[in-house]
Amino acid sequence: MYAKSYVFFKRCIALLSMIMLLIVSLDERNLPDPDGARIIAKQRYVLEDYYMSNQGVTNDGTYYYFSGKKNLGKADMRTGEIFRINTSPIPKELKALGCDHIGGLSCYNGIVYAAVEDGPEYLHPYIVLYDANTLEYTGKCYELPQELHTEGVPWCAVDAQQKLLYTAEWSNATVLNVFAIDDLRLIKTVPLSAPIDRMQGGEMFGGKLYLSCDEENDLKRVFSIDVRTGDVQVVFTRNIGRSFEAEDLTVYADTDGEPVFCVLDRGARRKSMNLTQYRLV
Repeated sequence: MYAKSYVFFKRCIALLSMIMLLIVSLDERNLPDPDGARIIAKQRYVLEDYYMSNQGVTNDGTYYYFSGKKNLGKADMRTGEIFRINTSPIPKELKALGCDHIGGLSCYNGIVYAAVEDGPEYLHPYIVLYDANTLEYTGKCYELPQELHTEGVPWCAVDAQQKLLYTAEWSNATVLNVFAIDDLRLIKTVPLSAPIDRMQGGEMFGGKLYLSCDEENDLKRVFSIDVRTGDVQVVFTRNIGRSFEAEDLTVYADTDGEPVFCVLDRGARRKSMNLTQYRLV
């Protein structure tokens, strides 16, 4: 009896997922093409997968790592299927400080670096380290200077070549914060050539930092920062509309070594997540 009930339950979930995915597809059928890039693939997440993937994303070349507000998930990059989760990843000592939100992620040397913050006063910005294999907390976390993160720490990005980690203010950021990867001590700040608003996620690729921004208009552009000089450039414009919420992004190299940008968005109905892959044109 239990086995039959379980199979029936799984079939119901699968049917509901199909219906949700159909509704989402109809919502997005008339989205314009991006300016400066083209869409090559899209993975959609609904129901329980939505709650594992609605904030952050990073990759190690084999797996995607996702964050929900209070969850972590791991997926096969070939299929996009989330196969491992952690539904209570925020350490209890940070929960005691009011930390209740996981933002953007970055991955380096078998460790997932997660931006964790409290709210609404944003007094305790943290970077928390998780084992990439198990998604379990490693026991290491680092509090960042609150005066540099007055609106929390929505994302972080590891620079593997330089052994650095970058953050910035969420709203109208004018500097890039640069930390040593070994102990997260602040090394310097780099002035930006232009302010960037509503940064939701960043990832290093080819010596540049790429950023996804949730602009309060239709554009939702992807920017780049030269981490040495602070030069800011628009990489491509997605034109997805203000009803979508841009979240984190990650980048990987295709077979020719060219970047593929994977941008995470909350769908128009706020019931689905899109992981859309773009190549530059």
